[in-house]
Amino acid sequence: MANSAPPNHILFAGGQQGQLVDATVATDPPNLSQPLINEPAQANPPASITATGPLQYLLGTWTNQNLGQTMMGGPENPYSYNLMILPQVDPESPYGYILKSMPYYEEITFTAVHGSAANRGGLGTQVSYAILYEQRVYIAAGPAEDMLVHFENGIWGYLDDQQQVLGPYGNGNQPGLGNQFVPNSVPPTQEFDLFKQISVPHGNSVLACGLFSSQSGAPTIGPPPQVLPAGINTDAYDSLSVGNLNPDRALNPNLPLSQALAASNVTKYLELQVDSSKGGGGVTNIGFEQQHCDVLQYYATYWLEALGGSDDYTQLQYSQTIMMQIPIVQAGASEPTNIVFPHITANTLTKVPGSGPSG
Repeated sequence: MANSAPPNHILFAGGQQGQLVDATVATDPPNLSQPLINEPAQANPPASITATGPLQYLLGTWTNQNLGQTMMGGPENPYSYNLMILPQVDPESPYGYILKSMPYYEEITFTAVHGSAANRGGLGTQVSYAILYEQRVYIAAGPAEDMLVHFENGIWGYLDDQQQVLGPYGNGNQPGLGNQFVPNSVPPTQEFDLFKQISVPHGNSVLACGLFSSQSGAPTIGPPPQVLPAGINTDAYDSLSVGNLNPDRALNPNLPLSQALAASNVTKYLELQVDSSKGGGGVTNIGFEQQHCDVLQYYATYWLEALGGSDDYTQLQYSQTIMMQIPIVQAGASEPTNIVFPHITANTLTKVPGSGPSG
């Protein structure tokens, strides 16, 4: 989510005291054959799979794979793009910022939880059925090919309105478990039935809430709501450079998603949308990030897609935007101006056969 040193270099102490030596290291492609999360087996209680609603179709491991009979979609030529902005005060970057944008590939594992979390309100309960996830993202092209560029973990939750059970275990004050409810208990009403919690090692935490819907056919995926920042020169976005390998995708990071749809036969899909500005969500950042790259908002759309008339959702597309406020010293200025940049990532993934309960 924020600036970092070039990932294919290691800085270490050496030579004279305090001197840093820059050593370029070789990079091997990661092993994507194993899930990122391995939960220990548990028979009782069973994992709450169907209770997670639309999230049950995420369970398993997803990676970049070639689509159909094409030679595109895998790590070598993925349907993805990462539009990333870095502040930089340097005579060779007259705009006060540079781009570090590239296609990428990744691995995400979603796993079920053997339980739920009940939010009790007195007469009604909102039950959260959650799944865990871990994500690792790798650069697909350029000088740092195959290097890890991002990782995160967190929770997706599906919220279900229910009556409130009587007593601590549904059996009043009697021993044992029961299925009794508080007299006149009424399920609560709520505007949002999904949430996503994100933990990012840059020092950012995100809570975003939203909704899901079920649709027939294939989605129509246009450009993100906002791509270019306002109040600053944007020539860097449409100029080919080592930090901007695909200018057409920099101007529309969702373009690879529509290209992937043209290579797929999507016949129905689930759409999941979450936004940190809704449902009491928000973003928190450590102090350095607040000063140099303050994340203001996160919003994302996920499309779980079934192919060829199947009832199994085996293709996953997403587009997510992170709005970052960065103080930029523009050419000719002596003081920085706060500029809000959209940091956008979009990718098309395929479920690893045999992973997850519906694999």
